[in-house]
Amino acid sequence: MRNYLDVLAKIEETRAKAWLVGDTVRMLEMGMEPEVVTLAIDSDDMYSVALALGTGTVDARGPYPALRGEINGVSFRAFGLRGKTIEEDLAQRDLSIEAIAIRSDGGYVDPFGGRFDIRNRVIRLTGDNVDLISADPLRILRMLRFAAELEMDMFWKTTSDVRAFLEAHAERMEEIPSERWGREIMKGITKRPYTFISLCDDFNLIKYFLKELDDLKHNDLYEHVLGLLKVIEQRLDVNKLMQSDAFVLAGLFSLAGTNKLDGSDRNKYADRLVNDYLTRWNVPSETIDEVIAIINTYNKFYNPVGEVQFCEYVLKNSREAIEVALEFAKCIADAEGFRERYSEILDDNTWNLQQVLRRFDNVKYQTEGATRYMTGREVMALLNMKPGRRVGELLDGLDMAVGTGKVSSRSGAEAWLKAQ
Repeated sequence: MRNYLDVLAKIEETRAKAWLVGDTVRMLEMGMEPEVVTLAIDSDDMYSVALALGTGTVDARGPYPALRGEINGVSFRAFGLRGKTIEEDLAQRDLSIEAIAIRSDGGYVDPFGGRFDIRNRVIRLTGDNVDLISADPLRILRMLRFAAELEMDMFWKTTSDVRAFLEAHAERMEEIPSERWGREIMKGITKRPYTFISLCDDFNLIKYFLKELDDLKHNDLYEHVLGLLKVIEQRLDVNKLMQSDAFVLAGLFSLAGTNKLDGSDRNKYADRLVNDYLTRWNVPSETIDEVIAIINTYNKFYNPVGEVQFCEYVLKNSREAIEVALEFAKCIADAEGFRERYSEILDDNTWNLQQVLRRFDNVKYQTEGATRYMTGREVMALLNMKPGRRVGELLDGLDMAVGTGKVSSRSGAEAWLKAQ
């Protein structure tokens, strides 16, 4: 705490009053160390504060300009007060647990009982003010995200107020842009996907952001998705490979379109569905491609897959997508209760994939980071070729030769190319 108070004291030397606020105070109260501390400053001129400090840059993007910098090794981001006083600023924050401030003397400003709510592990609207929801209905999803991530309960009055708002103003939820839904959903599913989606279901929100998932409730497929998300959530803390947006999104969309079409048509429909939703949610295109690759590939791993086929999968998609797809297959097997039946096959497939990836890694070790033993220019020089499609075909073939163990050195690559 001492270092953080020193930051406040340093800023107050510029004659601007400063407080620790928001996520910083909440994390400190919960025994966590924030990587970047959040401050509120009673100054509208961040440039003057930065100049007086002799450090920091002003980020004017977004509705609230932010001063970002470092003092005594502590990174900070500072915002101007939203209101005339710190109390007015805190009153505009979504949740009581985020509406706490710490002064430079170490004293607390906690007009809404946020510290009490942290100790009792409840999520509560700041000041029980329902107008906060009316001003921005997406705050409902944000509350559920915090409840899931922090493993807290919704305060009974907040729950009652949210349900009453949803019943009276359903149209307000329909008006929320997909991009804003997506931003909160992506944050919500990162650590506790099962808990977060279950909370959304409890408040009947899924129909607003993923109708096709809500439609699965007409049969038992919805419960299958929840079961899979539960297994994924249990593994997120222990398997870093699974700590990716693509892995969790694949679980969320795993049965997309299942009740619409069958066979290859269903796959095409599901691919379009995933692409359409995630594009509207502003998910990066590479993540979307990885999600689609996982969903389309995982079921192949319940049959024996040789090194040649794994090599093709890795080169077509990416090593990350195939590694995750194989782990995804294991999660589904656990969720559906048939892991024991496919245990040997999944173990053998894991071994085969590891051998392929080890060979590709060996290229990087030998070439100090390159992904191939030879570049296209080097291939053309070696074989006295002109640029063209044939060069690409040779490079693709060389990749397969490396992945399957036929080539394991630069000299071996040259010999393989000369033999073609």
